[in-house]
Parts: sequence; structure tokens; C-alpha cells
Amino acid sequence: MYTTTKATREQALKAVAAAQRAMERHMCSKSQFKFKCFSCGEMIHRGDKITRCIKADAGMTLRYRGAGGECGLTIAETAFYQAETGKDMWVHIGCIPCYWDSLPEDCNEYSRPKLRPIPTDWGVKVYGEWEKLAADDEAWERMGVSYFCMVKGYPMEKFMRDRIIHAVTRFQALWRGYIYKKAYLIALQQQREQRIEDERCVMTPLTAGDIAMAHALAEQKFLRETNVGHRFGILFNRGEKSEALYSGEIMSMCGEANGLVVYVRFHYDDERRKYHWKKFASLTFECKKFIEKIGITQFHGVIFTQKR
Repeated sequence: MYTTTKATREQALKAVAAAQRAMERHMCSKSQFKFKCFSCGEMIHRGDKITRCIKADAGMTLRYRGAGGECGLTIAETAFYQAETGKDMWVHIGCIPCYWDSLPEDCNEYSRPKLRPIPTDWGVKVYGEWEKLAADDEAWERMGVSYFCMVKGYPMEKFMRDRIIHAVTRFQALWRGYIYKKAYLIALQQQREQRIEDERCVMTPLTAGDIAMAHALAEQKFLRETNVGHRFGILFNRGEKSEALYSGEIMSMCGEANGLVVYVRFHYDDERRKYHWKKFASLTFECKKFIEKIGITQFHGVIFTQKR
């Protein structure tokens, strides 16, 4: 009723005071419930200080509250706020939540998908006070927000991004150990097969069946070490002026009449080719030895190795 065009100045001032109190509660208030802070992962108990997250499309957006110049107020007296409801709207003061911003795959290097922070009303207040002091005194700008929070007695910032990175790092370490454990058993089996094959080659001459078995084992080894999406490099026109290294990736592998065939795509010009697996293994091995010789660790696209 106070924000209507017929409201008096006294009624408008009451509406402004109510809006300011609501904004202060959003900035820092005491929790009336016990729930989990989605930013730091710890529990928020009754009486803990919390702040509101500024999130888009988090839930229901309520109407504006407050009053302005239509009721005869000055610019300094004007105050509005708009309440929002939704899940994960409140966190500890000092917590800096974040979200995964999934941008298109063709975006440039300056706007890649990443974890982006979610601003909070408490963070806006703290950084506003710090920027005001930094504008008057350059020393505050050099010392940063962390020192400012320590001086003012504010809680230190806790970043949700650090918690996510720590959890992902632990998961990667566990997964790496699991993969290495499986790879160790495969390596032992390959070592036993190689020893048996070497002993048989020394004791008896190779027959057509032995050669076929050796080819089958080599093909199985190639399939274990290579899969779809595997990146590789091939050296073209070796020793000529047009000598160049081309990178690519495996699109598919299938068996044909003459054996396993590898279909590849080159990154430079998107050209598709197919190779017999023996030819492909020989070319990639040659490229690997060549880049080790010239000191290249990795590349993408094309590199012309001869002076033009």
C-alpha cells in the first residue's frame, strides 16, 4: 500500500526503511534453520551468519519493494529491492560459490567453459568497502582483500572452486592407480607371451602357422594400445623440400579382407584417409622417432620441417 502513487511521503519512507532492512538481511543475517552450505560442503547451524547468493533463474522472482520519486522522495532516500526464492540461495558469509559455465565448443580461448564464481551480497559489501579504501590509500590495494578481511575481523574467503579441484584431483589419483593396476597385469601377460614366443623361435624354425600367430598377436597388441579418438602424427615427404609433420586422429577401425584397416582424419585440412594397421603403425613409429630427434614434444595441425 505504501508504494502506490497515492502514498504519502511518510508512508513511502516506511516502505524505504523496510526495503533497506530486507537488503541488510540478505547481506548478513542469522540462520533460523539447519541445512548444508552447497559452497563449502559444511553444515549451517541455527545462529550462523549467512548471506544470499545473487543467482539468475534460481527460482521465483518476487515483486519490487520500496519507494522512489513518485512519492516525493529524493534520490538519496530512494531504495528498492527484489526478493528471489529458490534452491541453494544461502551460504556462509565468506563462502564464494561457483557454477560450471558450459559454453559452445567453438568459443575462443578467452571465453572457454570454466568454473565461474557466483556473487553474494556479502561479497559485494566486502569488495565495495575494500575498493573504497583502495581508492583513498594505495597501500590497501597492494595488501589485497584477504588482509582487509583480517583487519576488519571478517571471515576469510572460502572458494567452492578449490573444494571441487581438490575432490577431482583425489578422484583422478584413485582412477590412475586403478588403471595402472590393470595395466601391470596386462604387461606381465605380454611379457610371458613374448618370452614363450622367443623361446619357440630359437628352438624350432618358424612355420606359416607361427608367422600367422605372430601377426595375430601383433594385431591384438595394436588394438590394445590404439583406440578411436587416438591422436597421432605422420611425417610426409621425408628428405624433400615439402617435408612436413601432420597431426590427426583416428575416426574408426574395422576389419576388411586384407586385415584391420584404420580410418583417420588430419587436423590441418580435414582430409580423410585409410591405412592398413601395419602401415599406420610404421608411419607413426617413424614420426615418433623423428620428433624426438628434432626436439618437438607435441604439435597440432602441420609443421614444415624444411627451410622454405
